[in-house]
Amino acid sequence: MIRIAVVLAAVAAPASAQATINYEFGKSLPLAVGQWSYVATATGGEARFGNHLSLRCDKPTRTVTISRPATPVAALTVVTDMQTRTIAPNGRLSAYDPLLDAMAFSRGRILVSGGSAVVLAVPSWPEVARAIEDCRI
Repeated sequence: MIRIAVVLAAVAAPASAQATINYEFGKSLPLAVGQWSYVATATGGEARFGNHLSLRCDKPTRTVTISRPATPVAALTVVTDMQTRTIAPNGRLSAYDPLLDAMAFSRGRILVSGGSAVVLAVPSWPEVARAIEDCRI
């Protein structure tokens, strides 16, 4: 009886308890449904994975903002095959931050978690690198 309660407690744990995600764990997650798109903006460019994830370049400040538009503002943990890091709720990074390179060159997928949202696994496509590069040139 105690074993069943422990198993149920583990299953019912909120997604935010998965803050210790790693790339190996993420390889077992299905990729989110959707695809990347890129659009040039007045201040740089933006890569979007549907309404799940956004990387927005602000060329005047040489920063890239990573956000999950459909979720409440929270610190995000970004996981690639080379790096895992939690970033501030505003998601703003220098265009030359090594985490952005890790995202651009991640093997196959990028994982993002934060707040009460489920862990998001998205494919690593060229649109990510393009939005980042917009802020560097």
